[in-house]
Amino acid sequence: MLSLASWQNIRFTPLGFLDISYVIVLIPLMLILKVPMLIFSFVVIGMIIAHKGKPAHNLLIFFVFIIGIFALFLSLYGAFSFKGLSRLKLFLELLVYILIIVVSMQRLTREINFYLLISPMLFLALSLFFFHGMVMLVYVIFEIYILLWIVLSHRMATDLVDSFRATMVMFLYSLPWVIMLFIFFPRISFEHPSYGFRGEVVRHTGHDGTMFLDNTSLLVPSDRIVMEIGFDKEVPSIGTLYFRGSTLYIDKKDHWEAFPSYIKREDRVFGLLRGERTNYKVTLYPTNKKWIYLLDMPSLIVKDSRLDADLISTVDKSIDEPIHYEASSSLSPIFPDKIDKNMRRLSTAYNKKSNPKAYKEAFRIKSLDIDDEQKAKEIIKLFQAQSLTYSLKIGKLDMNNTTDSFLFDQKYGYCVHFASSFVTIARMVGIPSRIVTGYKSDKSNSLNNYLPIRERDAHAWSELYIDGAWRRYEATSTASNIEAQTPQEKNTENEQEEKSKLTESINLYLMYVKYKVETWILYYSNIRQLQLIKYAKANPEFILYLVLSLLSVLISSLIVISYFRRPRCSHPAICAIRPLITSLKKSNYIRQKDETLHQYLYRYAKEYPDNIAIIEVDRYYQQIFYGEDSSKESMKLLQQSVSESVKKLS
Repeated sequence: MLSLASWQNIRFTPLGFLDISYVIVLIPLMLILKVPMLIFSFVVIGMIIAHKGKPAHNLLIFFVFIIGIFALFLSLYGAFSFKGLSRLKLFLELLVYILIIVVSMQRLTREINFYLLISPMLFLALSLFFFHGMVMLVYVIFEIYILLWIVLSHRMATDLVDSFRATMVMFLYSLPWVIMLFIFFPRISFEHPSYGFRGEVVRHTGHDGTMFLDNTSLLVPSDRIVMEIGFDKEVPSIGTLYFRGSTLYIDKKDHWEAFPSYIKREDRVFGLLRGERTNYKVTLYPTNKKWIYLLDMPSLIVKDSRLDADLISTVDKSIDEPIHYEASSSLSPIFPDKIDKNMRRLSTAYNKKSNPKAYKEAFRIKSLDIDDEQKAKEIIKLFQAQSLTYSLKIGKLDMNNTTDSFLFDQKYGYCVHFASSFVTIARMVGIPSRIVTGYKSDKSNSLNNYLPIRERDAHAWSELYIDGAWRRYEATSTASNIEAQTPQEKNTENEQEEKSKLTESINLYLMYVKYKVETWILYYSNIRQLQLIKYAKANPEFILYLVLSLLSVLISSLIVISYFRRPRCSHPAICAIRPLITSLKKSNYIRQKDETLHQYLYRYAKEYPDNIAIIEVDRYYQQIFYGEDSSKESMKLLQQSVSESVKKLS
């Protein structure tokens, strides 16, 4: 490991500084390079190393150009079409490849020109178009710092330690101003921005208008984040945290499907929804589907989306990158609706040849002289009487009689089986019914007004049409037992039990910080800026907190700046006597020009003979610094003498 002295002796040539800057800025872009272009890049690096500081021949540079164009062609082969060329991302990728080829050719000549100097900043700017997220944000700050350090090291013509300290001082001087400009500088509004931090995403499974009854439906016991919700106020209660994904009507025995596309229904008309309204912001991660999720029941249409009569919201294109939208919902399990003949027919249809046991129970309920709401309660009693078990470890269901197989034979399953069986029996008794799939979360997973939704929160529930309104019924609540699920899930549960509550709390806090940073930094738009200013006007105490926060940043920066601006010690003995030199200056005993340290201390000892320890300081200092006595005992004696001298001065 390099010591401080070793770092002080390191010097780089201008070309060496450029090489370091290219390594720093190209690391993220290496992740998006196609294999041919990646191979080309490593070949060029090998050539640079092999030439050992000698410029390459013109013929070799021309050869590099040819293989670079060939690598570019192979990397983008098949992507060139009128549709493809209209996409900004393809143009930017092409620009990155061309820039790599040009820089490689120029670097092999070992001549520094304007293009070679400015290209690191171009690569840095281009990387922001491809990557998204906290990691890239931190790395960009790191890149900017390193590039500034390189520039200062070159301009100052000093060692790396001094230039590092100067870079830190400049960086911290700019920090308060950067924060002020970031918050208050007027921002431009873009309707469809296609630039910024992008691409650092993981695709998640999304709802697609179907729900299978085998073990492939919604069975994702994963902690991976699907979306993150930020409520304007506190997180609502658990009974209201239902996020709608798909509404299903058609029973296909082994799966359920959505409303047929050939039957047209008008989009949702608002004004009839009940319940308390809550506003929230959603960050939805890629699903490769068109569905977006809204809290039951949505009361406004999300911008650039469509909300159908079943309150299912979709966008025009599949979601292949994180999207952010603001939403509003009325927290009610009931909403009025008018259904026509086609809707009633489809929502009461069932296969009369299937599920004879369920039909027998339904016939008994139907023969009772009670209304639909009472019939729904009887269905709940029927489910409760079966002593059902909620479990992800399901057996092989009879796909021709799924309700009978689940309800009367196996008697265990998860949400899809509960919801499917509940809707089937509700239809048998004559109540229009349907299945809704989406996500159901728990307030205990939240922090302040932040709620993460995970893949394991995928859920299915039932809706019955009673007295002119659709009403939510949670069939899984009828389960008498909850069983540990699959072996994988059992292991997960055991691991979670072993985790301390402190660890889980820390993880949630980290996710919360990440969400806040992404919301207020990565996606800080003109809309958020206006919202912040409006909130500040309405809340004077917020202005006070903001001013105090900015002052704390300023004071913290000045403290760190003062530390890095201190002259650093070139020898341990100099560090040891620094407190004494500082005390002498405070006592207005100034060291004269061209006066050695020995002369300075000796002069003070003559004028103030009471401070005998000063002589000891001088003796031990000369012994260590010039006599090269680096023993711990000598250093200890020097420090003791310095302490005694400082006490005398005070």
